[in-house]
Amino acid sequence: MLLFFADAIEESELALLESKGHRCVVAGRDDAALVAEEAVNADVLIVRSTRVTREMMEASPDLGLIIRAGAGTDTIDVEAASELGIYVCNVPGQNAVAVAELTMGLILALDRLIPESTADLKRSTWDKARYSKASGLKGRNIGILGFGSIGQEVATRAASFGLVVHGLRRDDRDPETTSSLSESGVIWHASTQELLAVADIVTLHLPLTHDTKHIVNKQFLANMKRGAILVNTARGGLVDEEALAEAMQTNDLRVGLDVYEAEPSQANTSWMPPVALSESFVGTHHIGASTDQARTAVARGVVRTIDGYENGVPPNCVNIAVRPLGECAIAVRHKDEVGALASVLSCLGSAGLNVQQMRNEIFEGLGTVAAVATIRVSQTPSPDTVKDLEAIPSVITVDLLTSS
Repeated sequence: MLLFFADAIEESELALLESKGHRCVVAGRDDAALVAEEAVNADVLIVRSTRVTREMMEASPDLGLIIRAGAGTDTIDVEAASELGIYVCNVPGQNAVAVAELTMGLILALDRLIPESTADLKRSTWDKARYSKASGLKGRNIGILGFGSIGQEVATRAASFGLVVHGLRRDDRDPETTSSLSESGVIWHASTQELLAVADIVTLHLPLTHDTKHIVNKQFLANMKRGAILVNTARGGLVDEEALAEAMQTNDLRVGLDVYEAEPSQANTSWMPPVALSESFVGTHHIGASTDQARTAVARGVVRTIDGYENGVPPNCVNIAVRPLGECAIAVRHKDEVGALASVLSCLGSAGLNVQQMRNEIFEGLGTVAAVATIRVSQTPSPDTVKDLEAIPSVITVDLLTSS
């Protein structure tokens, strides 16, 4: 397959993919339009920060898989991919430790005024009195919004600093995760307002969705404790930066950002976010996942995803329905021979039944063995259709499993 990497990948993983017979092309330009032009022949497109648009997909007739070499997929038009039958997969959790480490670094930098004190020393200014006023972290409260893999890694590190960890209670969270976090000392709150009332530090680890865009707005910021710390290493769009700049003045907030709502598209350019004008700001350059350890882990996740795609089961696919579809499930036991499934599908199609999900499993054995196809269809087949299926020479039995 032709694998097109819109962003760099570890050389060792590139060599591994090439050893498996893939042709690998790595983009050498920052210009998004030129990258899109070069990607048109790709079977698989791998991106980190590059945006993948409907136009790019429609211009790439062989494209069957898009991999986001990271957790979020908000830079990819997933809806367009679904319409065009293109898998979209991510590589979650592999850079969680790197992002959690940077989160703690920003918190420490804000509490101990590390950037300012370093800058003063480089200007030959010694001001011990000013830089002896840190609050310290032990015993203070940190509110974590988003308890995915990154949020959990932050919680672990925060607890090791003696911080008391707080989170939002959610009914849709995996009960095992909630139980494990509760046992480790996380205190749950029923509302964001309740959490903000106690949090000395708030750190964001949420995906960017319609519901979370500008979740940090004027009201959110007004509910934060005066002098509290806000850290965002997740997605820039979570924060209304205009409201944030105002709150830094009116509520004495201290802010650490690694991500911004309107970041430059080029890797090296002249740019400054408005919040950077404040003395209570510490910022990095969207490099939360950029450690050698994280890059290697993500690259290996990309290789596993490509291997899975070749085997017909790409892992961590975000645009395949996981819920049961169709009105009815049919179990068709049949001989494992050429044309068996084709005859079954042809019979269902002739009856006007749309196959919406299917799994075919072969039994172990020597010689000609049996298989069972579990097929979910748009509506319950009529008795005549069941008889037609049973009349196919390679079919052993037909069972209707569900009707919901």
